[in-house]
Amino acid sequence: MPQKTNKTPAYRQRSGYDQGIVTLTDAVTKRRRDYWLGEYGTPASRERYHRLIAAWEANGRRHPDPIDAGIERRVKDEPAADDGRETVAVVIAAYWRWAQRYYQPNESGTLRVALRMLRQYHGTEAAEDFGPRKLMALREAMIAGDETCDPPRPAWARGYINQQVQRLRRMFRWAASREMIPASVHQSLDTVEALKRGRTTAREGKKVTPVPRERIDAVRPFVSRQVAAVIDLQLLTGARPGELLSMQPADIEQQTGEDGEPGVWRFRPREHKNRFREIERTIVLGPRAQAVLEPFLDGRDLEAFVFSPAEAEAERRAAVNATRKTPLSCGNRVGTNRSLEPKRSIGDRYTTSSYYVAIRRACDRAFPPPPPLGPRDGETNAAWTTRLTPKQKDELKAWRKAHRWHPHQLRHNAATEIRRA
Repeated sequence: MPQKTNKTPAYRQRSGYDQGIVTLTDAVTKRRRDYWLGEYGTPASRERYHRLIAAWEANGRRHPDPIDAGIERRVKDEPAADDGRETVAVVIAAYWRWAQRYYQPNESGTLRVALRMLRQYHGTEAAEDFGPRKLMALREAMIAGDETCDPPRPAWARGYINQQVQRLRRMFRWAASREMIPASVHQSLDTVEALKRGRTTAREGKKVTPVPRERIDAVRPFVSRQVAAVIDLQLLTGARPGELLSMQPADIEQQTGEDGEPGVWRFRPREHKNRFREIERTIVLGPRAQAVLEPFLDGRDLEAFVFSPAEAEAERRAAVNATRKTPLSCGNRVGTNRSLEPKRSIGDRYTTSSYYVAIRRACDRAFPPPPPLGPRDGETNAAWTTRLTPKQKDELKAWRKAHRWHPHQLRHNAATEIRRA
């Protein structure tokens, strides 16, 4: 039976052999060709599979040249790097240990995505054999995406692809500076030009837009007062979430005017995006921002974080206990059913991820999906997920995407207000 051209050919085991194989159909001639990948189930054979699919996609789904794919047409023994040469996986491991200490968490998290993909396609190859043609083939795989991955990798946008390719170049430059590979490897990779707008099939990323004010107000009843305060401060100052979430009273310089009235406050984050460039970051806090902050500064230790998730959870539990309908003589008493060794403990500060999740959950509560996409009364999440058809799941995903917003959009709200003023 001929293959469907809209699906990615499967990695499978050749019947009667211990070899992996994939069958590709030429999009023009419709001829099928088997490519042997090496011992079935090994990381090396899976790398060859991914490289072959990337080369096939980049060639318009025509049979690729084995040299471009980085494999021979028939492979019986797994090739390894020559003696004394570092593999790509070894370079990745060394670079990742260094990058975790050098880069900020957001940057290292994005870098990990690029390194994982590079290892998936070229991990067992010699690092000094990784040249421009292989980098361009890997970039084509970024453009195409891969729904067979776990988790599935969507097609990346042009700007994001250029950033990821630049991160990979930096890794090879780092390896050359440590004499792990020849400097010519990095120099050759620099010859690959960035993707240009209108001259590539890569999609363009969506422009970040401000959040409509009514959607911001709709989530307020469903977030803690700490998260609501950070939202207000972002709208007033245009600060990044990470800067406000790391705020401590000692970082705030409170000034008083000549007439004794409160003056402008200045907040200088200890950690910010451009700190490594030795740029000082100052966020000005006016009267409205001061009014938001004052309830959290009163009586707080100078080195404690202003916005504490532990305090938010304690306030939530107190509110639930205040509305308790079961008599105190019945049911569980406060604190009697707590685990002595919980699997997850509450931190002393919010992270950008936890702040993002809090807003996302509030959006889902503020904008519940219409029936039958939403859960029924008394229905568990597992039963709800099982009940939805694939089409309904796609509709639910589209509904949530249309009604959710993320914290970075609030900076665009502040910029819009500043420009209008």
